[in-house]
Amino acid sequence: MRIAIVDDEKNILNLLYEKTRAVLAEEDETAEISLFSSGEELLTVYQKQEKPFDILLLDIQLDKLDGMKTAELIRAKDKDVLILFITSSAEYVFRGYEVKAFRYLMKTELAYGFSMVLRDTIKELKNENKPSFRFQFGAETIVLETERIYYFESVKRVVQIVLSDKTYKTYAKLADIETTLANQDFIRCHQSFLVNAKKIEKLNGLQIVLKNGMEIPISKRYRKAVSEGYLWTLR
Repeated sequence: MRIAIVDDEKNILNLLYEKTRAVLAEEDETAEISLFSSGEELLTVYQKQEKPFDILLLDIQLDKLDGMKTAELIRAKDKDVLILFITSSAEYVFRGYEVKAFRYLMKTELAYGFSMVLRDTIKELKNENKPSFRFQFGAETIVLETERIYYFESVKRVVQIVLSDKTYKTYAKLADIETTLANQDFIRCHQSFLVNAKKIEKLNGLQIVLKNGMEIPISKRYRKAVSEGYLWTLR
């Protein structure tokens, strides 16, 4: 679990840190906690990593780039992170719908309300249970949400795992990956390709056009299965 805490008041930042640690200890959870004193600092991390955090504790009334604008910019990159707004004023509460904030907490309620709200946020995170794919990338073990994967391509003994903005490589058999992902809308479209049917924009003869414009081939052997699988995802 990765948690970011953002507040430009040092005493509040430290208080939120200590309270977060206390809740994690009580719930027997572990997390990597990162502290930021501005929205700009937080966005710098998002420019370097695609989904660096699972939970954001975000002060709305930050100097320069306020918390609401920070959340808007983050939502453009990450639709899944759970945002918990910390605020001194109730006037911002309804604007939270614009960025799909998970919870609000007034700073005057930190003493007695924080633990309950953070527990609810952690519970929501753990209940997501999004399907994932685990593989070795060099010396690293990588876990990707399968919804982020566009397709797998086998080149000799190496399988390329293609995302919208990144490609990983691992030593594996495409048939084994196909078996692992049998119930997750992945379709074999070619001897060398396994495609995420939910990423298909259209079928064009013996070509699949994906939602990001990528094109991958369909062999005649798999044409019927691809058509049926694509139609199934449109149900």
